[in-house]
Amino acid sequence: MTYKDFQLLLYVDTGHYEACKAFYQYALGLMPFYSWDDGIHDRGMKFHAGGGVIVLLCQEDPFPEYGPVHFQLEVEDIHSVYERTKDILGVEITQELFFRPYGWEMFRMRDPAGNHVNVYQVH
Repeated sequence: MTYKDFQLLLYVDTGHYEACKAFYQYALGLMPFYSWDDGIHDRGMKFHAGGGVIVLLCQEDPFPEYGPVHFQLEVEDIHSVYERTKDILGVEITQELFFRPYGWEMFRMRDPAGNHVNVYQVH
């Protein structure tokens, strides 16, 4: 089966939207390619990331019982991403740089809405 698109939907409340928007743009360095603002309870932004799309949604979460999202992004230079990210005020690094036995170097962080983001490089 061939899929034409992959989108990761991140529902955030109105109190976290602006902080999350800044996190994805500045901490992760993603550039939005589409956005809308139909009022404080219906706005969003889309970012290309690793062949997929991260969709930041300030809308009512239809499945709040599922909890925060976990996802990971592969980068070419983990050290430059880590150094840039750790110096951004308000970014919560939940696990410093470490190696996995299968050749991944990675770190973990949380966005302002509590979603878990792993950033890694394969060596």
